[in-house]
Amino acid sequence: MRAAFISLAVVASSILIAGVNAGACDPAKCIHPACVCPSDKPPKGLAPKDVPQFFTLTFDDAVQGPTVPVAASLMKPHVNPNGCPIKATWFAQTIYSDFALIQQWYAAGNEVADHTMNHIGTPPADEIIGNRKAINAFSGIPFAKMSGFRAPFLNYSKGTFDILAQEHFQYDSSTNAVPTDAWWPYTLDYGLANDCWNGICDSGIAIPGMWEIPMHAIMDSDATTAIPHAMDAQLDASASVVEGWLRNNFDRHYNLNRQPFGIYLHPVHVGNATDLYNSFFQYALSKPDVWFVTNQQLLEWMKNPVPASQLASQDYMKCTQPAIGKEICNGLDDTKSGTIDNKVLETCNFVAGPWSTCYGCPKTMPTTADPVPERVVASGTAGYRTAVPSTCAMEWWDPVAAQCLCTASNCTFTDTAVAPKPTPGATAPAGKSPSGSSAVSVAWTGLAVAAAVAAGFAQML
Repeated sequence: MRAAFISLAVVASSILIAGVNAGACDPAKCIHPACVCPSDKPPKGLAPKDVPQFFTLTFDDAVQGPTVPVAASLMKPHVNPNGCPIKATWFAQTIYSDFALIQQWYAAGNEVADHTMNHIGTPPADEIIGNRKAINAFSGIPFAKMSGFRAPFLNYSKGTFDILAQEHFQYDSSTNAVPTDAWWPYTLDYGLANDCWNGICDSGIAIPGMWEIPMHAIMDSDATTAIPHAMDAQLDASASVVEGWLRNNFDRHYNLNRQPFGIYLHPVHVGNATDLYNSFFQYALSKPDVWFVTNQQLLEWMKNPVPASQLASQDYMKCTQPAIGKEICNGLDDTKSGTIDNKVLETCNFVAGPWSTCYGCPKTMPTTADPVPERVVASGTAGYRTAVPSTCAMEWWDPVAAQCLCTASNCTFTDTAVAPKPTPGATAPAGKSPSGSSAVSVAWTGLAVAAAVAAGFAQML
């Protein structure tokens, strides 16, 4: 497992090297939005005080019975300024994941990104490519929507970026940033400008149009000897000390150039830090113009930056859900029964652990050699589950009936935004909890926590 903090040697090297590659980018030739130079300033000349403070919450590793409730416990209490539930990005792997839960995470408006099949650092091509193929086949998520990558253990090489370029990924988010190289997202036309201490900035990477979203480290003080903490900062000190770090780092972003702020977690390590993070998230959201976004939403804004006052009107920031009226296997609670995909999932049993899917169990567990094995029920026979076609969105596709329930004339949506949170002492609107979220709970389905534990709960780090 990669250490939660970056060594002082790394910090020293970053101070010496940061900015060298950033300076290699020629703003006269790097024209927005196709090309964006590394910069600590907001794009297109916008003043920091006028732009949103983006907050990216990300989770890594298996999406399974024990880990999804952890993520939900950190997200359900909070809403964005427009009343929409906050969103997050999950860098998901194949091994030990429940494909139905991956689909449900995506259907709720969150992002799914690639983290390899078997959690392999400096991964070969089949680990990266196979993971997207397996998730596409058994979670129904389009390839175009799985556009991001993070290397397990944050271990990568130039070869990793060559694979990402070959497979047309939109972005990588595997590099670290300290205050001396705390860039806004930038394109790789002129190479990397983060993690330069390891020589990667001089390795010849040049991928026009592909983005790098640096992972901004949490500094444990403002001193020049400060230690940066890359992931799971809650493991490195007491809750009160860590919350002080988080607030101090967030305030530095918010009060200076408003580079996106991030919290990067392995759900299996959150433990009893739920209260710590919920308290901090509430603190961040108490400030004007703070928005929790997926990495894809962040890049939508980077391509067409607008002032914070206009963000709520952008289509990619709205929250709607298809109004279907009957239960189909699409990762949603279509009939509002309180259970997602009630009685329509298939359960697949393998040595590595059971998992569920809407799209038919395979005869064998997906592997790098065969990421999409032949289904148990063959095409053309009774009970076959039909894959999502390119002409229909996953949320509208009924794999059992092989039918798209959306046409130009009958597509309807339900706005899932909630009313603004009431002021202290006020009465919450009927049907809403005081936190602003729906008072009706929806159960994440798939396999029970006990099944995941019985399978070994081999959550990789």
